[in-house]
Amino acid sequence: PSENPSASHWPTSLPSESPSISSAPSSLPSSAPSSQPSENPSSPLPSAFPSKSPSKLPTTSPSSLPSLQPSIVEQIITTAGSLSVNVDICAFDSERLTAFSEAAIDSVKQVTDCTVESPCNAQLANVCGESSALQSSSRMLQTSTFQLDYAITQTFTCEVGSCDSSSDSATLESLIASIVDPLESALSSDEFLNILSVNILNTGRFSANITACLAVWGILREPELEVAPNTLGPFFPDWGGDSETCLQGEAPTYMELDPENWLHDTLEGCCERYYSGWNKNRCINVRGSGLWYVSHLLEKCVTDCEEGQGATCGGLANPFSDNLFADPRSCCLAELGWRFIEFCEADSLLTSCYTGTGKYYRGDTAGKAVCVRDCDPEVTGDTTCGGLVEDTYVVFHDTAEECCSIE
Repeated sequence: PSENPSASHWPTSLPSESPSISSAPSSLPSSAPSSQPSENPSSPLPSAFPSKSPSKLPTTSPSSLPSLQPSIVEQIITTAGSLSVNVDICAFDSERLTAFSEAAIDSVKQVTDCTVESPCNAQLANVCGESSALQSSSRMLQTSTFQLDYAITQTFTCEVGSCDSSSDSATLESLIASIVDPLESALSSDEFLNILSVNILNTGRFSANITACLAVWGILREPELEVAPNTLGPFFPDWGGDSETCLQGEAPTYMELDPENWLHDTLEGCCERYYSGWNKNRCINVRGSGLWYVSHLLEKCVTDCEEGQGATCGGLANPFSDNLFADPRSCCLAELGWRFIEFCEADSLLTSCYTGTGKYYRGDTAGKAVCVRDCDPEVTGDTTCGGLVEDTYVVFHDTAEECCSIE
């Protein structure tokens, strides 16, 4: 180039037909952009020397040349769940508690086929009130009343950035079903209990006695999404229905006209605003809390979940009239005081392990004219058994002689 270039504020009317070529930027860059920018960009490809900072004058319209490497958006599904058993595992020493907890999460993995090779990961989130390294799901109970909380995460790459294409929706439904369906089926039958019992014994920390009369119950929460599809709209309270939660979809007109007061981006925000306090758990956990409440029709306690989600589910509890309890024994004591507590607990857990007290009671309540024992004749084969006593008004005696002399 010329050692003495001409000084001019305007480009020459006779530009060089052979401009100099350089692979590096000028050592004396212009202090201001050209007043006559080029109408033909140098290359359709990205610069080999990209700017270190964003432009102070960003473009006002999208590029006509989309990126050759579009960003990858991954959808993360988190399905939270909780489990409890009729054994006070929280009183175990640390080694036995760890062994039991690992046996439980291994059982979840087996039922859901959530292995290292699969696109899911199952981890404990809370053990007896102590949070693990895994961050608990926001839709867990605010203060968990279950012995064990866990979370299962699944990941897939979205077809579109908003993760709401028909293909993305189909993949989402399939992955959620692959977790929810087998777990609910296993909890509704003896499958989960059987797998758990084997895993507990395989730890080598327990005798067979712990599984002899073991019962398990649990609940699954509504799955949470990392990328929320924007097709359903914001959340609003269901004032016109009886769901006791917040809905998505077309809100009433008066709510849409005042979105700051009525519409929320998240379920948690809507529940906190309109269903706070005692009903917040019901609002957030639309599948039920998994806790126990009394069924006066069945004269036993059942769990707050839709029928089919577990063997002990009795339907969703009424948030206005049904008190919730952490276990069936507490429920029986508080709500069914006239029922014999051990029988009520066993009846609620659907277990046949309770064999009665073995004591004697007046036989006419069992259709007999003699004193009989509190046990099941069909199970024991003992003819002195008159059946399991259900109600507390029945008086027990230690011997047949004592029963006959008093009754």
